[in-house]
Formats: sequence, structure tokens, C-alpha cells
Amino acid sequence: MAKVFVTDYQYEADVSVFKVSNEWDADLKVFVTDNQWDADNNDEIWYYVDSNFDATSKIFWVNSVLDADIKVFFVDSSMDAGWTRGNNWQNRL
Repeated sequence: MAKVFVTDYQYEADVSVFKVSNEWDADLKVFVTDNQWDADNNDEIWYYVDSNFDATSKIFWVNSVLDADIKVFFVDSSMDAGWTRGNNWQNRL
């Protein structure tokens, strides 16, 4: 389940994330939904929440790929979303 809260401080985050511009560089291709139920049991479908208490994952956007736990690329369809390679965060978001 990926109900995501974006934190302003890296020390508060569960995972550090870097947005890549090329899908082939991504560990995870992400689809953002407006329906929280679509995010159930899916690392690749994100629903943004306003409270860290409602989140299954707290993320921090990093400015360098070297600081990232996960590299993400945003897609326009849930059918295109998913892990592109193994990662320690798989099934944990």
C-alpha cells in the first residue's frame, strides 16, 4: 500500500526518493491516483496524504541520485507502473 506523505526533513522520512527523467533509469515506475483505495497493496500506485499519520510511507525528495533509496519515474497509466528491478524497498511502501 502506498499512501505517501512528503516530509520536509530527510530524518523524518522512511525512504529517500529521486525523480529521474528517463524511465529506464528508474527502480520504480509510479502512477499517482486520486483514489486512496487504488493504492491498496501497490508500491507502484501512490496516493498522496496530508498527514504523516495516514501514510504508509513518508518520503523525502533528494536532489542527488546518490542520496536516493529509490529512483522513480512517473507514468500516465497504472498499467505502466511497477518495479523495474529488485530493490530493498520492494513491497514495503
